[in-house]
Amino acid sequence: MMVNGVSAASDLGRRVAHRRGQLGLTTAQVAVRARMTSGYLDYVENHSANISSDALRRLARALEVTPAELLGGHAEVPPGGGVPTRLPDLEELGEEECRRLIAPGGVGRVVFPTEAGPAAIPVNYAVVDGAIVFRTMSGGELDDLAGEDVGFEVDRLDEAFSRGWSVLVSGRALGIGDPGEVRRLHQIVKPWTGASSESCVRIEPRRISGRRIHTN
Repeated sequence: MMVNGVSAASDLGRRVAHRRGQLGLTTAQVAVRARMTSGYLDYVENHSANISSDALRRLARALEVTPAELLGGHAEVPPGGGVPTRLPDLEELGEEECRRLIAPGGVGRVVFPTEAGPAAIPVNYAVVDGAIVFRTMSGGELDDLAGEDVGFEVDRLDEAFSRGWSVLVSGRALGIGDPGEVRRLHQIVKPWTGASSESCVRIEPRRISGRRIHTN
């Protein structure tokens, strides 16, 4: 796909569809926002297509992100490097709201002590029966956490609007040994690292806290 003669990532459509899903918008709704037809937007989401810089800007505005984000230009850049808002509002979140935010699952970080100091490792997770569940390699350092007190952190940032949230779960990590339960959880948690993550670990929350930053 080319944008003004410059090669753009062929997965633009996947980023558009993913962001549209995050906002809870239909193809028709985004098309109206971006001043384009639903058929054209559907084609962009599902095929490699030539898209003009003007159409890209309109689509980015409709999805409340920057054109660079749609093209994957920030994929290698740590989040939070944008200009902070002038009037930030920091809100402490209750447990119910924290649970709602992390319920869809995704990627979080397991925080645990080691001989060399604290470590944090990102994992794909799901919330199952109120507990955090993730998969890991058998015999790996995360598989050895059974019985340990750990932290689990999840956050989301929207740099375009200088807002976001962070949730911290504290609890005890427990190994899951029942073969039937492990097979069930393998259907729920799909690690990006592949199928080698055979062991399952559950974190039973003891304390859940969070914060949200937004603009007035």
